[in-house]
Amino acid sequence: MIRRFQAHSAFVVSSFDISTLNHNSSKTNVLTRRKTWPATALLLEALTAEQLMEAASQAEKHQPITDPAIRELLKGVARIASTVSGSDERKSYMLAQLKSSIVHFGCPIIYLTINPHERYSPVALFYAGEDIDIRKFQPKWYSLSQRLKRTLNNPLAVVEYFHNMITAIIENVLKDGIFGDVNHYYATIEYQGRGTPHMHLAVSIICNAFNLINLYTALD
Repeated sequence: MIRRFQAHSAFVVSSFDISTLNHNSSKTNVLTRRKTWPATALLLEALTAEQLMEAASQAEKHQPITDPAIRELLKGVARIASTVSGSDERKSYMLAQLKSSIVHFGCPIIYLTINPHERYSPVALFYAGEDIDIRKFQPKWYSLSQRLKRTLNNPLAVVEYFHNMITAIIENVLKDGIFGDVNHYYATIEYQGRGTPHMHLAVSIICNAFNLINLYTALD
């Protein structure tokens, strides 16, 4: 069923929206089952439009919110939003994670940007549904514009290609010790102007003479 609709221009966005809605509903249900929820519910039910407008005015002026009911509401929203991909609260949570990992594992010494170029890869065309033999593929069979059209018309294929390539690089290159023994790594995914993803990766390795020699050799 997914393969049937994956080339639709709205497929990825709709899937993300449905997934987010389901996630938020699940987290909200968990929140309302807490022992403190009855007291919180009374506060929220008593909220008025004037209180919300006053809180909005304070936020617009970068002033602290003084209304306890509004603060409780925002606390619940932030608790749920911190687990939602792409939200400001999630980004703030990830920043805290990265800082904590630096304190625990030490400062990363390798920073990588990984951008698997789907426009030049026969694997991406294969994921997009093209009937090709990857082992016998000839680049001249598809012009750059044809490759770009095939991949952009099938956004899920680009996501699959990116996910599998990134997984292969991390598992078979990074963890395999090309830079030395990996102590910890932290990565974030961003989307470029043309709508394709790339990854920023901060890597901490176990610092000893052997690893530093391997690192110097790999980067030379």
